[in-house]
Amino acid sequence: MPRFILSLRYLKMKKPSQVKNYVTYVATRPNAEKFEVDLSREEATEHQKKWIEKELKAHSELKESCEQEYEDYLANPTMENAEDLIRKIAEEGLAREGNMENYVGYLAKRPRAERGEQGHALWNGADEVIHLNQVAKEAAEHNGNIWTFVLSLKREDAVRLGYDNADTWRELVRGKSVEIAKAMGIPLDHFVWYGAFHNEGHHPHIHLMCYSKNPKEGYLGSKNLMKLKSSFANEIFHDELYHIYEQKDEVRETLKKYFDDKLKKAMAMEHVANPKAEMLLWQLSRNLQTTKHKKVYGRLDKENKVLVDEIVREISKDEKINQAYESWLGLKDDILSTYQNQMRARRTLAEEPKFRNIKNMVLKSALKLSEMDDIREAKNKASQTSNFERTQVYTSFLQLMKNISNMIQEDYDRQKKHIPAMDKKLMHKIMEKKEAQGQKM
Repeated sequence: MPRFILSLRYLKMKKPSQVKNYVTYVATRPNAEKFEVDLSREEATEHQKKWIEKELKAHSELKESCEQEYEDYLANPTMENAEDLIRKIAEEGLAREGNMENYVGYLAKRPRAERGEQGHALWNGADEVIHLNQVAKEAAEHNGNIWTFVLSLKREDAVRLGYDNADTWRELVRGKSVEIAKAMGIPLDHFVWYGAFHNEGHHPHIHLMCYSKNPKEGYLGSKNLMKLKSSFANEIFHDELYHIYEQKDEVRETLKKYFDDKLKKAMAMEHVANPKAEMLLWQLSRNLQTTKHKKVYGRLDKENKVLVDEIVREISKDEKINQAYESWLGLKDDILSTYQNQMRARRTLAEEPKFRNIKNMVLKSALKLSEMDDIREAKNKASQTSNFERTQVYTSFLQLMKNISNMIQEDYDRQKKHIPAMDKKLMHKIMEKKEAQGQKM
């Protein structure tokens, strides 16, 4: 038998419909492998660009609700990414229109929706047949709120973590259904939900539709919404989070030791004299003798507040104080940032709300000076202070510096006790799953 065959035929068709039927058959016959043009390299058409621009201008919230597709399009404006974004915008528009029958039909039968034996893609927590028309009718006739969610992953994450099919997503949502109902304030026996998996190219995702049988029930505030997002993310990425927490624990201990050593060295240092700060403290003590308001920072007049602020700025220049405060900042920012996505804004000692009491400590020191007989008599003397006065001011200043150093160290020790440890519940959950899978722990 020949290994290669080429045959030639001459087709003479009298009617245009015959040619049309032949072309259609060749293109669409069963088992014909479809030819896909590579749209990932072709630049988005002007028509696509204008349509996207018009929709985003009309509905600015789309940049958030279509965030993944929008970011892909901005980074690489190809026909493929434009098509994905247009499809997502259209999807959001359908949900926005409020026609629940159309929306339910879209979830169940849109292209790339993973269909089951029922011929549509809808599923819920029960193992019973779902009648699409009935679900659509009930949703359309519901008089209360209906919440719709989209849970989406990048393709590479979905494949790696096993969330590239409807079964995995369904089990995830089924396990979270009690939590979702509670977050929405809906009794479990009133809670209704349906999901559908859409196996999109870049961002496979599911749609969830939730409501209560009682139209008066249900509310989802931003706080509970954030809790649900966190709960789903922790479940989806639990294995990876386990390793991240392990690494962060190691980093935390290393950083803690570093800042402990730094603080210990700082506290062993001596405070250095600061003539400017001492003179400002003396000036403040004189001013306080004639003020009638309460002697707390918040009640001071503008002139004396400026004096206090300047004293604190001068104090923060002291090497011992500065190093102690840097250790405090390091513990607060560097260690806690291993558990959070963003760092706190770095403030000067004078601006740090945690140490607002330093300003009242400065006032207290100035008040003690103002109560001394020698300082009272100094009102009528020349502007130059006596050696005795200088000694008293210097002693008060050193005591103030010591108190501030101790305050920073005490807060350092306090916050060190409250550095969050690994989520024990999450760790236990992961350990159980790994053991069930036969993995060595």
